[in-house]
Amino acid sequence: MKKIYSYSLSAAFVVALLSVSSVANAQDNSEVTVKDAAVATFEDLTLEPESHWAGPADNAVEVEGKWGSKNMVGTFKSGVYEFVNSYTPAWASWTGCSYSNKTATSFADYKTDQWNSAAGHGAEGSANYGVIYGSSTPNEQMEIVKVADGDAEGKIIKGMNITNSAWTVECVKNGNGSAQKFAQGSWFKVTFTGVKADKTTASVDYYLADYRSANEAEWTCLTDWTWVDLSSLGKVVSLNVSFDGTDKGSYGLNTSCYVCIDNVGCEKNTSTGIAANKWNSVELREVARYTIDGKRISAPQKGINIIRMSDGSTRKVVVK
Repeated sequence: MKKIYSYSLSAAFVVALLSVSSVANAQDNSEVTVKDAAVATFEDLTLEPESHWAGPADNAVEVEGKWGSKNMVGTFKSGVYEFVNSYTPAWASWTGCSYSNKTATSFADYKTDQWNSAAGHGAEGSANYGVIYGSSTPNEQMEIVKVADGDAEGKIIKGMNITNSAWTVECVKNGNGSAQKFAQGSWFKVTFTGVKADKTTASVDYYLADYRSANEAEWTCLTDWTWVDLSSLGKVVSLNVSFDGTDKGSYGLNTSCYVCIDNVGCEKNTSTGIAANKWNSVELREVARYTIDGKRISAPQKGINIIRMSDGSTRKVVVK
């Protein structure tokens, strides 16, 4: 059974670091295809209407947390992937992965609205989607996915759909509590890090909100589902997530460290040729180049350069 998902997003930055000298980029306005039950659609998980699940998992075991709390850590499964959930009974709180079918796109109450997505549904109108709550410590990785198909070398996770949580959008657009409303120069990104069987890693970055440009018309905050290419990670046994951004305080990031996910393991659709024709019909060219801290430069500069392409994607390269 094949489901084809099609949607669009205007100008979002996608960064995928393959090595110190080469990159691959994810593309917006893309189609993806779900070919079989191996893909984690979250539709195989049961929820009452307008509800969520956040733990503890049936297979959870007690683990001592770094603040002395007793956490119930376990996994739930969708497709061939296991999603890690940590639930703290004493605080009725959770981290890692949960899932939801809530349709509200606003944020007002932490107790109920942290499971709202910016889109109000799963990818391409589906009901269920995953919600990730990561560490507010910048770049602190948290394991969120285990490959569960029994392959010791791991599996290539071809890609997934992502969108912002309603809470993150609230922080970006209006400010919320300690979080500051975004202004020129602000940014917030998620990093997906694949862990291989030999413990080596590779990462893909995606800017969930990007206000670095001096041109306000180029500011972006993800509010619809888009596909992120993770194939550059190669075969992995697990996938970690981390966040970073410009709004930091004494306790780490002030922007809420959430991202919604769907169709984990899906690939870009090539059967219709629509997406391929769209991107191949225009010759890609470099339209802007930035330093790692967002300063625009007119020529390659030693160190990490961020290159914006004519299709709206970005590439991260290291200039020696």
